[in-house]
Formats: sequence, C-alpha cells, structure tokens
Amino acid sequence: MDPLALKKLARLSLTPLVTAVFGLPAAGAAEDLLNNGSFEDGLTGWTTSGQVELTNGWEGQQAIKLLPTASITAEVSQTINGLQPRTRYTIAARVRTDQHLAPPILGLRNGPQISKASGWVAIDEEDRWVERRFEVFTNDNQTSLDVYLQAWKTDLGAEILFDAVRVYKGRVEPPTADPGDPPFTGAPAFSTTPASGENIVLNGDLSNETGDPWQLGIEASIETIDGLPAIQLVSTEDTSRATQVPGLALPPNRSWTITAEVKVDPGVISNIYLTGTNEFFANVAISNTDWQTISLPFTTKDQWIGNVKMTLENWKNQPGAAWFRNIHWEANGEEWSPTTDEIPVPQANILEDDFTNGLSMEDWLISTKGWGGDNGGVSPLNVSIVDDIDNGKSIKALRLQANGDLYDGDIEHNGRKTRVGSAIATRQYFASGRYVVRAKVAPELGAVTAFWPFHYIDYQKGEAGYWHEPNPRRNTEIDWEFPTDLMGTGEAQADEYGLDPSNIAFTNARTNSWGGQFGGEGGEHKGRRVLHDSAGNMIDLAQDSKNGIYHDYTIEWHSGSDLGDDGDTRDEVGCVRWYFDDVLIDELLDVEFGQGNVPFRGARFWIGVWFAASGYGDEVGWGGTPDFDTTALHIASVHIEPFMESRDTWARETVPNIEWAMPDTYPTDTETPPCPSDLNGDGQVETNDLLALLANWGTPDGDVNGDDNTDVSDVLAIISAWGDCPN
Repeated sequence: MDPLALKKLARLSLTPLVTAVFGLPAAGAAEDLLNNGSFEDGLTGWTTSGQVELTNGWEGQQAIKLLPTASITAEVSQTINGLQPRTRYTIAARVRTDQHLAPPILGLRNGPQISKASGWVAIDEEDRWVERRFEVFTNDNQTSLDVYLQAWKTDLGAEILFDAVRVYKGRVEPPTADPGDPPFTGAPAFSTTPASGENIVLNGDLSNETGDPWQLGIEASIETIDGLPAIQLVSTEDTSRATQVPGLALPPNRSWTITAEVKVDPGVISNIYLTGTNEFFANVAISNTDWQTISLPFTTKDQWIGNVKMTLENWKNQPGAAWFRNIHWEANGEEWSPTTDEIPVPQANILEDDFTNGLSMEDWLISTKGWGGDNGGVSPLNVSIVDDIDNGKSIKALRLQANGDLYDGDIEHNGRKTRVGSAIATRQYFASGRYVVRAKVAPELGAVTAFWPFHYIDYQKGEAGYWHEPNPRRNTEIDWEFPTDLMGTGEAQADEYGLDPSNIAFTNARTNSWGGQFGGEGGEHKGRRVLHDSAGNMIDLAQDSKNGIYHDYTIEWHSGSDLGDDGDTRDEVGCVRWYFDDVLIDELLDVEFGQGNVPFRGARFWIGVWFAASGYGDEVGWGGTPDFDTTALHIASVHIEPFMESRDTWARETVPNIEWAMPDTYPTDTETPPCPSDLNGDGQVETNDLLALLANWGTPDGDVNGDDNTDVSDVLAIISAWGDCPN
C-alpha cells in the first residue's frame, strides 16, 4: 500500500495493524477531530507565525519545521469547534528536535478547563521522532479549543518538527514502541517485606527480558544459553558487572545462602559478592566451565546491615565470558523493608501514637532524604524521644532537631553539618481521613516545620498514566508549613491584620494542596493564611513554642466520590480543610468535573523540620535565614482516622524504598537522670532549683525536660516534681 494512503487509513480507522506499525492509539472507530494534522495538504487549516516550513516528516511523509530565532517564536495553531463542554479530549503528535534544550511544545488553550502543554524531551530523544500526548477537559459552556505547535524563541539554531497531530474525544489506548525499538519499560521493580521462603532476588529467573531490576553494566546482557535466559558478562579491557540492590535491611546474627547456576569460559574466574553497611562483605569465586549450582553462605554480625548490593562480576582482561541464571536467595522472614506491599493496602484502622513506647518501626519510617535546595537533608541522628510537659501533664515527646548555620556539633549528614533537619513518615499509606498532630513548632526562622501526606509517581512509557499528562510525574501532597510570608494568596488577610505580607513570620502558615492529576507540580492550591484563635486573635507559634504551649494541627481530607467515569464527574465533591486548635484556617473544595487540586491517592503521612534553602529574595529560603545553632520540633501525639471514601485510590509509588534509616537507628526512650528537676544536686526540688532555672532562661543550661531550652515547660516540670527526689 502507498505510504500516504496508509497514513490516511491510520487517521481514519486506527486498526490494530496500524497501531502495531505506527504506535497510534487503538480506539476502534475514534474520530480524529483535527483538520490536516499530518500536513498532507500543506498548511491548510493552520494559522502561522514566525518561520514555518514544510519538510519530510515521520515515515517520510510531509511535516512542518519550526525555526525559532533568538527573538521570535515560531508557531502554528488551529481552532477545533463543535466540541462538548465538560468532556475529556486527548491530543497526540509526533515531535522531533535536534536540541533537547529547545523542545517541541504541543499545547491546548482557550477552551480547556486547565490549559496544558508538553514541552520537554530527554537527551536520548534528540534527532528522533517521539510520540507525545496528554488529556484535557473542556470547560463549562466551552465548545472549542485551540491546538498550538510551538518552538520557543532561542539562539540555539534548533530545528523543531511536528507531524501526525491528532485530537480525539475521550481517553485512548496508550501506544506501543515503534517497530524495531525495544518495548516501553514499565515501573521499576522494588522489594517489599518478604515472607519466609520467598526469593529475595527479584527477577532471579530472568523471565523479565528487560532485566529489571538488574543493572547491566559494560558488556552485560541477558542471552539465551542452552535454552534458558542467563546474564552474560564478557570480560574486555573493562570489568563486566550486573548488580541488584534488594532494598532490604538484614537483621543481626542471622544466616542465609545464595545459590545460582553458573559457568565460565576456560581460564575465567568470576565472582558473586554482597556488600552492605558496617563493612559487610561476602564473596564466592567461580571457575567451573560447565553449569553448576554454586552456594554463597553468609552470616550477619551484631548490627543490622543496610544498603545491601549483590554483584555478579567478570573481571577485566580475562579470556572470555561468565554466565549466571536461576539466582536464588531464600528469605527467613526477618528481613525488613520500608514498604510492606507493592500496592498499598487500604488502612481502615485509626493510627494513634503518643510515643510512650518510643518510635515504632512497624508504624514509622525515619527519612534520610534531602530536598529544598542548599541543605544537608534530614538525619536520623536528629530524632529522639524526650520528657516534656503538655498543659501541665508529663509526656513523652518525639523531638525532631534542626541544625542551623551556626551549628558546629558532631552530627553530619550528606557531607555537611549545617542545615540538617529531621523527618519521619508512616510506613503504611492513608488516604481520605482526619490527620491531627499535636506539636510545638521549631521556633527559629529558617527551619520549616511541616506536616504533610505525600505520594509520587514517575510514570514510565510502558504505563498508561505516562500518556495522560504532559508531565510523567504525579504528586499527591497536602501541607501545613510554618513560618512563611503571605505573598500570593494572603495579602487580603495581611491587610486585615495590619501585617506586611512580605514578612516571614510564625503568625503565618502555608496550606498547600497538589491533586497530582495534571503533571504533579503543574497545578496547586497555594494557601497563605494567618493563624488565629476562635476569637480571631493572631497566634505567634514561635512564642508559644518557647513558652511550652502545644497546639493541634489538623488536616481533614475528603477525596469524595465519582461516577466511575475515570473521575470525569463527581457525585460527592471532595475537599481539604486545615484546622488550628479546631479553628478552620483554610478550605479547598474540589471541582464537580474534570481535574482539581484535592488528592485521591493514598499517601504516607510525613512530619518533619527541614530547610527551604533555594533562595527567596534576601533570605536563604522562604522560611527565612537559619541564623541559629539548633532548634527542634516536638510532637506530643499523632492521630490518623481514615474515612475510607469511595474515590480513595491505592497506587504504588515508583521508588518507595529509597533513603530510609535502618531499624537500629530508631530511638526508644530518653535517658534522663532520676531527678532532672534537681538542678543543684542536693536531693530536693525547691526554690534554689527554680532560681537556677530562671538564671539560665533561654539557654540549655537550665533545661529540665530534655529539649535543650529553658522555658515555661521547665518551670512546670519543676513545680510538678517539687519536694524530695526519689531514691
């Protein structure tokens, strides 16, 4: 068949055959609503600006070439009429650029509920025709939308091409890889807590032909040898390796055995070895030239082992290859993973924790990650349990420390001592519900106290979600954050309270929400609110924290429900509400159709103090400049009450196991002297101790409750312990 006729057939019938050949959506008799999207009739139907030319296109047919200059953007556009309001539409196109820094921009505007554009290419996609597509909803009473193809002005001398532009009503099937290209990859495999007897090695039988999650290095490949798939490592002037990181922590004083079928060429000596924290190493050498099952037994010592990596190796400059297959490592059921289930299991039970029994590794994870700019991330060494006083009652509090720019202590993380915070997150995932944190915020500017559900996905091309939005990343996130300014959405409240909206203060809060439905960070609710009590009086969280006063911070999250039409229409509209001591501070309502900013995917719930340090005017970050030594967030209790609403969705995160602390780093209880209120050591708590405390007000020297500060909470502790010390 003539190629031009075949392309016309593709746009009209979209048969499975055409799908296999061109990677177009197999949507039955779906109608392409765009006129001349393959430019077979030149530029008929399109409005142009800047330099636009016709050229050879995808599969040799006609396409358009956009040639931007340093001052002029090149663009073509077309209006599609006769559409239905409040309806999902999909746009797709083939795009190409010779400069990944000058990407083709495929966009929809003037009609969508949310205007969107796809404008990125990976480095390895330069000089290749690649498929781009995403979805929008038409807005209320909107029956048209504009399609635009754009090359933004640049001095890179880029040539940007478009072909096979299509628009369809509804959601269409995802494409497949072009003939001759490798299949699109799916989400990477990861380990979950294994049951006894399970194989810890993922894809140990190599049935997944992509090799995932094996990392295949130089001259490493999966080949069919003697009728079965095997990892082949060919020695050259470089060492050939295949590695896998199981993502598990191994308990102390336990034994395992790894087995594999292995053979090597004559004269080759190969290896299987394991490495991990605390200088852990186990190895077996291989020299047999026929298939044999070899064993690597090993035993851990007195510490947990993390960052475990398995390596198959054929050292450089050896005379041939080594082959490995059927690699097996039987779990004993005591291994620990941050993630218990690949697809999160809905949590219907209330999680209630006052940290009386320490920080449970069954319920909580301690983060070691970093984000937010120029900082050292969050360290488990900053996590502890301390004695404290809440409204006159002795409690155990979770203390999350943050080390500012003046810190010069022993704690170091990610290669630095300053701007190192701390954070925890639930091990399980929760969706709609009531989240209550009772806390004293870290009261120093520059350290951001935050409570937030968080979930992310980086969709891969082999997953349908990759093709639904311009950005393959989706974020689910709802934030309480302090301190902040009020710029953007809080100016009216600032005027009401007589505040400078640009001033960063602990009287202000960020109340953010990302629905995660259109490119993750492409849309959000950016709340900037003044904190106040039920009488409308403004509250200074820093001053209250220094005075030992705890507050309740609540996120009430309703995902709502929809009509089962991929979320197009809600029959119960969801919302997010932020309460401060039961006073409503902010509220976000979802949309009745299409895409809003109320999340619906189950997420881990995070609590932390961290450093926003990516620059913000004259400040280090939007939370201020951390001109202090140490500060701390104190958590008295956490209450999570699931609502289990029908729109709750349980989706796996892409890489949920990275950067969590080991089980043996968890704090259990604080070690306090038998009578911490006896500051002068005379066996009694009385006036002299109170005077000593007052003399050290605001410093660590008069601290009674273990929070490294002398304040009202220490006075209350002394009063409650008044009299003779216990023996």
